[in-house]
Amino acid sequence: MVARSKGCALCVQRRVKCDQRQPGCAKCETYGEPCPGYGPRFKFIAGKPYRSQRRRKPGADQDGSSPEPLAVVQSQPLRQRTSPLYNLSSIASADINLSQCLEIMTQEISKPFAANSAHVTSRWFGFLPTVYGRNRALDSTIKSFTAHQMGNLRSDSQAVQYARQLYIESLYRLRTSLGNSRECYSPEVFCAVMLLCLYELFTNVHDADAWMKHAKGLSQLVEQRGAARCTTEFDHVLLKAARGLIVMYSLFSGQRCFLASEEWHTVMRQHPNVGLGADLANQVEQFFAYFTSAPGLVHQLYDLKDADFTTPDTVTKAGDLLVQALAMQSKLSAWLADVSAVTPMPSETRSASGDMYYPTVLEYSDESVASILCGFYSYMVIIHEILRVCGYPGDHAATVVYFRDQICKSVDYNARGLLGPYRMGFPLRVAYEVADPATRAWIEGRLERLSKVYAAVRPQNFG
Repeated sequence: MVARSKGCALCVQRRVKCDQRQPGCAKCETYGEPCPGYGPRFKFIAGKPYRSQRRRKPGADQDGSSPEPLAVVQSQPLRQRTSPLYNLSSIASADINLSQCLEIMTQEISKPFAANSAHVTSRWFGFLPTVYGRNRALDSTIKSFTAHQMGNLRSDSQAVQYARQLYIESLYRLRTSLGNSRECYSPEVFCAVMLLCLYELFTNVHDADAWMKHAKGLSQLVEQRGAARCTTEFDHVLLKAARGLIVMYSLFSGQRCFLASEEWHTVMRQHPNVGLGADLANQVEQFFAYFTSAPGLVHQLYDLKDADFTTPDTVTKAGDLLVQALAMQSKLSAWLADVSAVTPMPSETRSASGDMYYPTVLEYSDESVASILCGFYSYMVIIHEILRVCGYPGDHAATVVYFRDQICKSVDYNARGLLGPYRMGFPLRVAYEVADPATRAWIEGRLERLSKVYAAVRPQNFG
């Protein structure tokens, strides 16, 4: 990064002369915007993508002619933190170009698991260095997300502020790309929309629903692109990384989930995640095919929450929903038996943190298995809530508590690392919805910690 011209950030962005009045300039007052002040600002400087800095030859002076890197971050020395979420031992220098920042970020994203993690989001991030330079909207988005994560890792508020400026630029460039018929359905634009949605989930502490706007756009874009456009490995990794957000948008918005069709199920089964092994990868795809039906079941459940069960119409709706829920319960039970035959099930162990509420926690073979099983626990909570509301015989309240506790016992393992809160966001939301006051208090305590990295899980967003 290099220092930018004088004036407040908004005047520089608008390219108007700033009077630098204290405490805020007159131009911002005219525009009705709060003046951001006059602290140092930074920008990425463009060079040749993915060219490492050449080593200085012996005897070369300070004005040597080595090529300028894509982006240089000049900031305070990195701070080593004690938290395992911020183990920066892999970072050796405070002057790092963007390609190096991307490499560091993808490594940090995977921690504490292996850098070559088979988890689909880690695989998606592994593509970012190879697609940088293909599309201006995607480039701005990559720089924005990278600057934010590096700023957080280094406690660099200027980098975080700069990331927000790049985010605004990314929105402008994305609008241009979406208006271009040659670009709008490209995988690069797909990737940019995904990153913008993730940026909001990680950063927005003011508007809990901001990510939904991007998730809505993401859903519309993927549906309009169509299943037939998924032809390359990058397309399939993008779809697998995006489908969780698409299902979440459908679930919380009340809209149908277009992925719940055989056409999309067929596409999602193509290019399985070979890093998981063929058998487990096939089971993951089978579970997700089932999971795309969850929004429809939840929407019907909420329609019945306050309904009058003495009316024929409600009785008919409850009967239809009960049939669907029982069929899905049978499928999920068979799925669990199949998946337990191809991968180890979690084992119980003592909590490393000495937690008093959940002294026994679950240990998994890897984060992909943990994530898919937490999805299973969440789905079973939903199924048994439906069975309870519909009056189906059985101790559904106790079963809900069991699966809720399985989710909570998975936090120690699966909520670790920068992506941990993202992996556990939905399961914890489900657990919170069915928790008693004491368990809610425990979940809120965990959410408070996780929200330092991932804003979407702030406790007030769950209330």
